Amino acid sequence: MSTLDEVYRRVLEHVGTSRREDLGRVTARDFQRFAVAAGEPPGAVAPPLFPTSVLGWEAGPPQDALRPDGTTDDEMADLPLAGLRMMGAGQDIDFHAPVRDGTHIVRETSIEDVALKEGRSGPFLVVTLLRAYRDASGTPLVTSRENLIARPEAEL
Repeated sequence: MSTLDEVYRRVLEHVGTSRREDLGRVTARDFQRFAVAAGEPPGAVAPPLFPTSVLGWEAGPPQDALRPDGTTDDEMADLPLAGLRMMGAGQDIDFHAPVRDGTHIVRETSIEDVALKEGRSGPFLVVTLLRAYRDASGTPLVTSRENLIARPEAEL
């Protein structure tokens, strides 16, 4: 078992690293389905939150590949966070260009920061990820800075 201090040191080693993922081509059908599910009027252009809300366009992992909090290691940028429960702690989003039918999206995820903090119920980590969504030519579409809280599921 690891202590939260050890997990913090392992995650700290990843600060400054990035990973590029080819998310593929999206279609009007993809983001029209998203719009309906989100209660927005469907159209020929993706709703602004579409790229940051959809973690992947494939069927998704099997149930036994999910962590207890419902996330996957891939969603957490492959950081060594086993034994921790992840929670969203806010997001800053900048919209640069609309996502249209046929746009090929590439996402680059950078590990910006990790901080070890003390709360009322004990220690926790705050991990900051920067996710830049671009089209295949490199034109920025959306930039998202996400803060995640990582707490022990039980004793580490």
